[in-house]
Amino acid sequence: MEDHGYTYSGSEGYCYPGTDILKNKLNIKDDRALTIAEREITSLKMLMLYNKPIASSFNFGTLCAIHKTIFEDIYEWAGNIRRGDFFSKGSSIFCRGQYIIESADIIMENLLKEGFLRNLDKISFIEKTAYYMGEVNALHPFRDGNGRTAREFFRQLSLNASYILDFSGTEKEELLTADIEAFYGRYDRLIKILEKAIGMK
Repeated sequence: MEDHGYTYSGSEGYCYPGTDILKNKLNIKDDRALTIAEREITSLKMLMLYNKPIASSFNFGTLCAIHKTIFEDIYEWAGNIRRGDFFSKGSSIFCRGQYIIESADIIMENLLKEGFLRNLDKISFIEKTAYYMGEVNALHPFRDGNGRTAREFFRQLSLNASYILDFSGTEKEELLTADIEAFYGRYDRLIKILEKAIGMK
């Protein structure tokens, strides 16, 4: 699961006592079994979103709705912002819990001011998308599933801007490295990935 490698502040009651396994609607308490079940269920939900995008506007509510759609059959907290304060992975410390909504509103307001990146040439669209992907990654608003949710959000945003975003040809580790660099304001690697992943609609 995406959860591995993260550090949380305190105990927010997400995991079964004495484990790092997320409480789930399937009541699976084996990490490998939960990983497999989650992958199967979320893959079907992602396919559903691919065939029927839900976004008509792009704001924090849209991001939460996408997360809920992908994970609601597994986790009670699907679509809800994470509880607690600090949330980190490695040297990356994501947005503190109490500032998530405020920070998300700023990001989405800027995206709105830029017309959801419509009517941009491909180079400009890629550069802007890389920037906003970095911002949403730094936000990391959910307890788990942030990467999948953000990728679907930007896939739908791309469609709305007459582009197709397809990460199927991108190595997971390559994208993860690019996301980490974008977190620190270095977008070159992510831009190169997007140059290959984005095409005209």
